[in-house]
Amino acid sequence: MEKIQDLTSYQEDIYTCNRTRCGFCREECPVYRVTRYETFSCRGKMLVARGLMEGLLEPSKEMADMLDKCLLCGYCQSRCALKNIEIITSMRHHLTTKGLAAAVHQENVAQILRDGRLFESQVVAKREGNTPFYVGCLYRSRPKELSTVFSVLERLNIHPETGEETCCGYIVEATGFSEDFEKVKQRCEENLRQKEGIPILTLCPTCTITLKEKYGLTVQHAIVAVRDKLSEKSIAKRIKPLNLTVTYHDPCHLGRMLGIFEEPRQILDRLGVRINEMEHNRYFSTCCGGGGGLRAVDDRLSIEISKNRVRDAVKVGAEMIVTACPTCESTLLRASGRLVNEVDRFVDVRSLWDLLDQSLSG
Repeated sequence: MEKIQDLTSYQEDIYTCNRTRCGFCREECPVYRVTRYETFSCRGKMLVARGLMEGLLEPSKEMADMLDKCLLCGYCQSRCALKNIEIITSMRHHLTTKGLAAAVHQENVAQILRDGRLFESQVVAKREGNTPFYVGCLYRSRPKELSTVFSVLERLNIHPETGEETCCGYIVEATGFSEDFEKVKQRCEENLRQKEGIPILTLCPTCTITLKEKYGLTVQHAIVAVRDKLSEKSIAKRIKPLNLTVTYHDPCHLGRMLGIFEEPRQILDRLGVRINEMEHNRYFSTCCGGGGGLRAVDDRLSIEISKNRVRDAVKVGAEMIVTACPTCESTLLRASGRLVNEVDRFVDVRSLWDLLDQSLSG
């Protein structure tokens, strides 16, 4: 797969943004919505990119801090025809080569290179099955949630095959360590379970997009497989209607980048769950605040972005947010707890897997 290119490769995109300055990317950018500083919007970053490209600006710690305050969520790209995410990632790479990467990013990359994982992890016992399965770092660190997922899949006659695996390396490349990403990728590939003609089933949206785009693998997010199974008559008759009204949060990688919008909604419909859509949904959903490594470098900003997303749910009268990403779930749940005094109620945040477990257990 092609490595991240030098900024000059994006010259036309950078100049196009600088000349037009349309600003479609700016107002609803989750980071700009909190900070209200132009530089933290994509349009502002494009001016910095031009300065770097033309040698008018010198790489600096301040510039690296600004780039770290990007979620790489793709909202700007949904409003634009330019390669914004690639350009911002290239800028991060450029500053990393200058020794300006945040200490926490350096530590995370070192841990992944050393241990093959990002989070403190429980070992996943080897499971014999007929479907190659990639769990991912975050779910491997949450054995209770992973047990729920496996239980749901088995009840749907999907039998995952699991065993030793290492980190896909998304956060390594996303934070600018492109050369280290190649090492992580090689190690991950050695442990991947693959069967000819059968897609690798995945759980984490971020791992899914990484394996698809950076590894060139055929993958399928497990939610899609579940949607297909629920249409089978033998399974459909076992569904216990939940009779809930919720709002659904589209994870950036699952929705905007993988195009998986309707499958989670179709699952909820089959579970007897009604959806009150937030203003920003599907392709134009806004980030939970947990993307791009932001939580590691600026937790306060991450929380404020998360609060805005919960406020979006409150506006449509939702008492529960359902999502299909473990990062979104934990990030939004934290923000919801901090908003109780402001909105005078607690907005619960649940995984789609929890609702599946609840319905199928009936």
